[in-house]
Amino acid sequence: MVNQWVVRITALYIFWFLCGYVLVSTGLLPAWLEWANSLYLILGGSTALVWYVRRYGARQALMLFVICGSVSYAAEWIGVHTSRWFGTYEYGLSFAPLVLGVPLAIPFAWCMLLIIAKAFAPVPPSGGAWKGLTLEQSLSAGKRELKAARKAAKRRSFWLPAVWAASMVTAIDLLLDPVAAQQRYGTWESAKNAAWNASFYSVPLSNFICWWITSLLILNMVNYLHDEYFEDYPGSDRTGTFIPMLLLLTLESLFLTLAVKSGLWWAAGLNVALLLLLFLWRSKEVPRRS
Repeated sequence: MVNQWVVRITALYIFWFLCGYVLVSTGLLPAWLEWANSLYLILGGSTALVWYVRRYGARQALMLFVICGSVSYAAEWIGVHTSRWFGTYEYGLSFAPLVLGVPLAIPFAWCMLLIIAKAFAPVPPSGGAWKGLTLEQSLSAGKRELKAARKAAKRRSFWLPAVWAASMVTAIDLLLDPVAAQQRYGTWESAKNAAWNASFYSVPLSNFICWWITSLLILNMVNYLHDEYFEDYPGSDRTGTFIPMLLLLTLESLFLTLAVKSGLWWAAGLNVALLLLLFLWRSKEVPRRS
Protein backbone atom coordinates (compact mmCIF):
# COMPACT_ATOMS: atom_id res chain seq x y z
CA MET A 1 0.00 0.00 0.00
CA VAL A 2 2.76 2.44 0.95
CA ASN A 3 4.71 1.59 -2.21
CA GLN A 4 1.64 2.39 -4.30
CA TRP A 5 1.29 5.78 -2.62
CA VAL A 6 4.98 6.50 -3.20
CA VAL A 7 4.56 5.80 -6.92
CA ARG A 8 1.35 7.83 -7.21
CA ILE A 9 2.51 10.93 -5.37
CA THR A 10 5.92 10.84 -7.06
CA ALA A 11 4.23 10.70 -10.47
CA LEU A 12 2.00 13.64 -9.50
CA TYR A 13 5.03 15.58 -8.24
CA ILE A 14 6.96 14.98 -11.47
CA PHE A 15 3.96 16.06 -13.57
CA TRP A 16 3.48 19.23 -11.51
CA PHE A 17 7.21 19.99 -11.60
CA LEU A 18 7.41 19.64 -15.39
CA CYS A 19 4.40 21.88 -15.95
CA GLY A 20 5.68 24.44 -13.47
CA TYR A 21 9.21 24.34 -14.85
CA VAL A 22 8.01 25.17 -18.35
CA LEU A 23 5.73 27.99 -17.18
CA VAL A 24 8.13 29.55 -14.66
CA SER A 25 11.31 29.26 -16.74
CA THR A 26 9.60 30.79 -19.77
CA GLY A 27 7.88 33.53 -17.77
CA LEU A 28 4.44 32.34 -18.88
CA LEU A 29 3.03 31.69 -15.40
CA PRO A 30 -0.18 33.77 -15.18
CA ALA A 31 -0.96 35.69 -12.00
CA TRP A 32 -4.07 33.63 -11.30
CA LEU A 33 -1.92 30.46 -11.19
CA GLU A 34 0.64 31.71 -8.66
CA TRP A 35 -0.83 29.39 -6.02
CA ALA A 36 0.92 26.61 -7.96
CA ASN A 37 4.16 27.62 -6.19
CA SER A 38 2.75 26.55 -2.82
CA LEU A 39 1.28 23.37 -4.26
CA TYR A 40 4.67 22.45 -5.70
CA LEU A 41 6.27 22.69 -2.23
CA ILE A 42 3.39 20.81 -0.61
CA LEU A 43 3.68 18.02 -3.17
CA GLY A 44 7.46 17.89 -2.69
CA GLY A 45 7.10 17.67 1.08
CA SER A 46 4.36 15.06 0.81
CA THR A 47 6.48 12.96 -1.57
CA ALA A 48 9.40 13.12 0.85
CA LEU A 49 7.18 12.16 3.80
CA VAL A 50 5.62 9.19 2.01
CA TRP A 51 9.12 7.99 1.08
CA TYR A 52 10.07 8.40 4.73
CA VAL A 53 7.10 6.26 5.77
CA ARG A 54 8.26 3.49 3.43
CA ARG A 55 11.83 3.79 4.69
CA TYR A 56 11.36 4.13 8.45
CA GLY A 57 7.68 3.53 9.18
CA ALA A 58 4.65 5.71 9.88
CA ARG A 59 5.58 6.44 13.51
CA GLN A 60 8.97 7.87 12.60
CA ALA A 61 7.51 9.89 9.71
CA LEU A 62 4.77 11.32 11.91
CA MET A 63 7.33 12.24 14.56
CA LEU A 64 9.50 14.01 11.98
CA PHE A 65 6.52 15.88 10.50
CA VAL A 66 5.27 17.04 13.92
CA ILE A 67 8.72 18.22 15.05
CA CYS A 68 9.75 19.72 11.73
CA GLY A 69 6.36 21.25 10.99
CA SER A 70 5.86 22.83 14.41
CA VAL A 71 9.41 24.16 14.85
CA SER A 72 9.69 25.51 11.29
CA TYR A 73 6.26 27.14 11.47
CA ALA A 74 7.05 28.68 14.87
CA ALA A 75 10.40 29.99 13.58
CA GLU A 76 8.75 31.47 10.49
CA TRP A 77 5.94 33.01 12.56
CA ILE A 78 8.49 34.63 14.87
CA GLY A 79 10.46 35.81 11.85
CA VAL A 80 7.45 37.35 10.10
CA HIS A 81 5.93 39.04 13.15
CA THR A 82 8.98 40.08 15.19
CA SER A 83 11.86 40.37 12.67
CA ARG A 84 14.07 38.66 15.28
CA TRP A 85 14.99 35.48 13.48
CA PHE A 86 15.30 35.70 9.70
CA GLY A 87 15.27 39.49 9.36
CA THR A 88 12.44 41.86 8.48
CA TYR A 89 10.41 40.25 5.72
CA GLU A 90 6.97 39.18 4.60
CA TYR A 91 5.55 36.66 2.16
CA GLY A 92 3.70 37.67 -0.97
CA LEU A 93 0.53 36.21 -2.43
CA SER A 94 2.63 33.89 -4.59
CA PHE A 95 2.87 31.62 -1.56
CA ALA A 96 -0.83 31.77 -0.64
CA PRO A 97 -2.64 30.53 1.32
CA LEU A 98 -1.11 32.23 4.35
CA VAL A 99 -1.99 31.18 7.88
CA LEU A 100 -1.23 33.99 10.35
CA GLY A 101 1.19 35.45 7.85
CA VAL A 102 3.04 32.17 7.21
CA PRO A 103 2.46 30.11 4.05
CA LEU A 104 0.75 26.78 4.62
CA ALA A 105 3.45 25.24 2.42
CA ILE A 106 6.30 26.19 4.80
CA PRO A 107 6.20 23.04 7.01
CA PHE A 108 6.14 20.85 3.88
CA ALA A 109 9.03 22.78 2.33
CA TRP A 110 11.12 22.30 5.47
CA CYS A 111 10.22 18.60 5.60
CA MET A 112 11.27 18.17 1.97
CA LEU A 113 14.64 19.88 2.49
CA LEU A 114 15.43 18.13 5.78
CA ILE A 115 14.44 14.68 4.51
CA ILE A 116 16.59 15.19 1.40
CA ALA A 117 19.55 16.20 3.53
CA LYS A 118 18.92 13.48 6.11
CA ALA A 119 18.82 10.83 3.40
CA PHE A 120 22.36 11.64 2.27
CA ALA A 121 23.94 12.59 5.60
CA PRO A 122 27.05 10.50 6.37
CA VAL A 123 26.77 8.30 9.44
CA PRO A 124 30.16 7.31 10.90
CA PRO A 125 30.49 3.79 12.33
CA SER A 126 30.16 3.65 16.10
CA GLY A 127 32.31 0.55 16.52
CA GLY A 128 29.91 -1.20 18.89
CA ALA A 129 29.59 1.92 21.04
CA TRP A 130 25.88 1.32 21.69
CA LYS A 131 26.50 -2.17 23.10
CA GLY A 132 27.25 -2.87 26.73
CA LEU A 133 30.71 -3.84 27.92
CA THR A 134 31.57 -7.51 28.08
CA LEU A 135 32.83 -9.03 31.33
CA GLU A 136 36.37 -9.08 29.95
CA GLN A 137 36.17 -5.41 28.94
CA SER A 138 34.73 -4.42 32.32
CA LEU A 139 37.63 -6.05 34.15
CA SER A 140 40.34 -4.83 31.79
CA ALA A 141 42.86 -2.13 32.72
CA GLY A 142 41.79 -0.02 29.74
CA LYS A 143 38.13 0.14 30.75
CA ARG A 144 38.21 3.91 31.25
CA GLU A 145 39.82 4.55 27.85
CA LEU A 146 37.38 2.18 26.18
CA LYS A 147 34.38 3.96 27.67
CA ALA A 148 35.81 7.35 26.63
CA ALA A 149 36.34 6.10 23.06
CA ARG A 150 32.80 4.73 22.90
CA LYS A 151 31.40 8.01 24.21
CA ALA A 152 33.29 9.94 21.54
CA ALA A 153 32.04 7.53 18.85
CA LYS A 154 28.45 7.95 20.04
CA ARG A 155 28.78 11.72 20.08
CA ARG A 156 30.22 11.81 16.55
CA SER A 157 27.61 9.42 15.14
CA PHE A 158 24.93 11.72 16.59
CA TRP A 159 26.33 15.14 15.67
CA LEU A 160 27.96 14.53 12.29
CA PRO A 161 24.73 13.66 10.38
CA ALA A 162 22.95 16.66 11.89
CA VAL A 163 25.74 19.16 11.17
CA TRP A 164 26.18 17.82 7.61
CA ALA A 165 22.45 17.85 6.87
CA ALA A 166 21.93 21.33 8.33
CA SER A 167 24.81 22.59 6.19
CA MET A 168 23.25 21.02 3.10
CA VAL A 169 19.87 22.64 3.80
CA THR A 170 21.58 26.02 4.22
CA ALA A 171 23.52 25.52 0.97
CA ILE A 172 20.20 24.97 -0.82
CA ASP A 173 18.68 28.00 0.91
CA LEU A 174 21.56 30.14 -0.38
CA LEU A 175 19.93 29.59 -3.76
CA LEU A 176 16.25 29.47 -2.82
CA ASP A 177 15.93 32.72 -0.87
CA PRO A 178 17.74 35.01 -3.35
CA VAL A 179 15.55 33.59 -6.12
CA ALA A 180 12.45 34.04 -3.93
CA ALA A 181 13.43 37.68 -3.30
CA GLN A 182 14.09 38.25 -7.01
CA GLN A 183 10.75 36.70 -8.00
CA ARG A 184 8.93 38.61 -5.24
CA TYR A 185 7.82 35.40 -3.49
CA GLY A 186 9.05 37.00 -0.29
CA THR A 187 10.25 40.53 0.47
CA TRP A 188 13.01 41.51 2.87
CA GLU A 189 12.91 45.13 4.01
CA SER A 190 16.61 45.98 4.00
CA ALA A 191 16.07 49.46 5.39
CA LYS A 192 14.56 48.02 8.58
CA ASN A 193 17.31 45.45 9.17
CA ALA A 194 20.16 46.28 11.49
CA ALA A 195 23.19 47.99 9.97
CA TRP A 196 25.40 45.01 10.86
CA ASN A 197 23.07 42.64 9.03
CA ALA A 198 24.63 42.69 5.55
CA SER A 199 22.59 41.36 2.64
CA PHE A 200 23.26 38.73 -0.01
CA TYR A 201 21.09 39.52 -3.03
CA SER A 202 18.64 41.43 -0.80
CA VAL A 203 18.53 38.60 1.77
CA PRO A 204 20.09 39.34 5.21
CA LEU A 205 23.00 37.08 6.13
CA SER A 206 21.30 36.43 9.47
CA ASN A 207 18.60 34.59 7.52
CA PHE A 208 21.06 31.91 6.39
CA ILE A 209 22.64 31.63 9.85
CA CYS A 210 19.21 31.12 11.39
CA TRP A 211 18.34 28.58 8.70
CA TRP A 212 21.37 26.56 9.78
CA ILE A 213 20.53 26.89 13.48
CA THR A 214 16.86 25.96 12.96
CA SER A 215 17.79 23.00 10.75
CA LEU A 216 20.33 21.79 13.31
CA LEU A 217 17.77 22.11 16.11
CA ILE A 218 15.13 20.12 14.22
CA LEU A 219 17.58 17.43 13.11
CA ASN A 220 18.99 16.97 16.60
CA MET A 221 15.51 16.66 18.07
CA VAL A 222 14.57 14.08 15.43
CA ASN A 223 17.86 12.18 15.75
CA TYR A 224 17.55 12.08 19.54
CA LEU A 225 14.16 10.36 19.28
CA HIS A 226 14.95 8.37 16.16
CA ASP A 227 16.71 4.99 16.40
CA GLU A 228 18.01 5.20 12.82
CA TYR A 229 21.62 5.87 13.81
CA PHE A 230 21.93 3.05 16.32
CA GLU A 231 24.17 0.20 15.28
CA ASP A 232 22.37 -2.72 13.63
CA TYR A 233 19.37 -0.57 12.69
CA PRO A 234 17.88 -2.34 9.63
CA GLY A 235 17.78 0.88 7.60
CA SER A 236 21.39 1.82 8.26
CA ASP A 237 22.62 0.62 4.86
CA ARG A 238 21.53 4.04 3.52
CA THR A 239 20.32 2.56 0.24
CA GLY A 240 17.15 3.46 -1.61
CA THR A 241 17.70 7.20 -1.98
CA PHE A 242 16.15 7.53 -5.45
CA ILE A 243 13.23 9.70 -4.28
CA PRO A 244 15.40 12.14 -2.26
CA MET A 245 17.80 12.40 -5.22
CA LEU A 246 14.86 13.08 -7.56
CA LEU A 247 13.57 15.79 -5.24
CA LEU A 248 17.02 17.34 -4.94
CA LEU A 249 17.69 17.38 -8.69
CA THR A 250 14.28 18.80 -9.61
CA LEU A 251 14.44 21.47 -6.90
CA GLU A 252 17.98 22.45 -7.88
CA SER A 253 17.24 22.49 -11.61
CA LEU A 254 14.21 24.74 -11.14
CA PHE A 255 15.89 27.30 -8.90
CA LEU A 256 19.22 27.22 -10.74
CA THR A 257 17.34 28.02 -13.95
CA LEU A 258 15.55 30.93 -12.27
CA ALA A 259 18.82 32.12 -10.71
CA VAL A 260 20.66 32.12 -14.04
CA LYS A 261 17.76 33.88 -15.77
CA SER A 262 17.75 36.53 -13.03
CA GLY A 263 21.52 37.03 -13.08
CA LEU A 264 22.06 35.58 -9.59
CA TRP A 265 25.40 34.09 -10.55
CA TRP A 266 26.99 34.26 -7.11
CA ALA A 267 24.00 32.52 -5.51
CA ALA A 268 24.04 29.77 -8.15
CA GLY A 269 27.83 29.31 -7.97
CA LEU A 270 27.92 29.27 -4.17
CA ASN A 271 25.07 26.78 -4.02
CA VAL A 272 26.74 24.36 -6.44
CA ALA A 273 30.19 24.75 -4.85
CA LEU A 274 28.93 24.10 -1.32
CA LEU A 275 26.90 21.07 -2.38
CA LEU A 276 29.95 19.64 -4.17
CA LEU A 277 32.09 20.18 -1.07
CA LEU A 278 29.48 18.55 1.16
CA PHE A 279 29.20 15.48 -1.07
CA LEU A 280 33.00 15.30 -1.21
CA TRP A 281 33.02 15.33 2.59
CA ARG A 282 30.34 12.63 2.53
CA SER A 283 32.41 10.45 0.18
CA LYS A 284 35.27 10.57 2.70
CA GLU A 285 32.98 9.42 5.51
CA VAL A 286 30.81 6.78 3.81
CA PRO A 287 33.60 4.27 2.92
CA ARG A 288 34.49 4.03 6.60
CA ARG A 289 31.23 2.22 7.18
CA SER A 290 32.45 -0.88 5.40
